[in-house]
Amino acid sequence: MQEETRDFVLAVIRDVINLPVPEGTDADTPLGPEGLELESLAMIELLLQLEGEYDVELPEEDVDPETVRTLGQLVQVVVDRRTAVAGAGH
Repeated sequence: MQEETRDFVLAVIRDVINLPVPEGTDADTPLGPEGLELESLAMIELLLQLEGEYDVELPEEDVDPETVRTLGQLVQVVVDRRTAVAGAGH
């Protein structure tokens, strides 16, 4: 689930937000400066795409830029929400 989510995040950054994905991007790559260079509007667009794709809610407190700083942290939040939603459906 993590790899699928990571690939989706990178595809949205590249194809929807139209930002380059640097070579060597990994879980430790920062979402902001010195990394994927996502600014607040780009981050909002990314979160909306994730919510739509995976039918999850990503509350602001779960994706606070002070605590979710890297690609890996964002992917983990989304995977955790997807797992919670899937578990609640049973």
